[in-house]
Amino acid sequence: MYNQNRIYRVFQLINYLKTKPAKAPKVLAELLEISERSVYRYLELIQELGFEIGKTDTGRFYLESSSESVPFSVQELDFLTSLVQSVGKKNKLAQSVLQKIGHHTEQQVAAQSLYDTHLGHIIEDLSVAIQERKQVLLIKYYSARSETIADRLVEPMQFTEHYEALSAFEVSSQQNKYFNIERISKVKILETPMQFEALHQFFKPDVFGFQGKEMDKEVTFEMSLRASLILKEEYPMSRGYIKPLPDSDGHRQIFQAKVQAFEGPARFVMGFQREVVVLGSEDFKTYLEKSYG
Repeated sequence: MYNQNRIYRVFQLINYLKTKPAKAPKVLAELLEISERSVYRYLELIQELGFEIGKTDTGRFYLESSSESVPFSVQELDFLTSLVQSVGKKNKLAQSVLQKIGHHTEQQVAAQSLYDTHLGHIIEDLSVAIQERKQVLLIKYYSARSETIADRLVEPMQFTEHYEALSAFEVSSQQNKYFNIERISKVKILETPMQFEALHQFFKPDVFGFQGKEMDKEVTFEMSLRASLILKEEYPMSRGYIKPLPDSDGHRQIFQAKVQAFEGPARFVMGFQREVVVLGSEDFKTYLEKSYG
């Protein structure tokens, strides 16, 4: 049982590191229910498995993007394996390559399979609660905004496109909010029926996942190609609002959209201060000055 728990925590850690944003050792320790010292031991272990761990200037860890996917398809891996095997079993270099191919494929498939199964159970439980109109407890929900981990009592309403987030009414704050599916550790369906359906409201989220009655705040900024790629990765809905800057040979990009709140784009801009130039609106510039100085 000890080894099974250890293996499960390895896969848990891989998936927490894959999910944006980067996380501090203290947060990882709370999510995995282990000590911070153990977190560092597990980080070393998954590095030995072939994953590349990145570390921010503030000491937060994340999985390097190059570690998240196998660079070959299944068919390409099979073909590469057959080529290597053709040189003979006694060739040491061939055996080394075969071991790396098999090892990388197995650990990637195992981690992704566990991750997909975990998310599938969460979505299934939430779907049942929506259908039966029951309150649920989002156990150990990780809030990227406040960097806190806590249980959230909510009344689930519906999922956003591609099941990326849950729209739900949070009982404690008496507010309609979005909860990222990947940041939910577990779901517990309660026997308590929904009590605040009259207050349920669903608003289409903006590019950064914020909801509100009016999408009336304008944001425009120019950025490097690297920053645009990260923006697309972290906020997939931003893709339709990013265009190449004329006469830049694709090295500079422009983002322009209307959003529900300035908080999301402001957080992104401040994370790439050297690569982003804010063009507008004046209200957005004022927000940045007041919030970040």
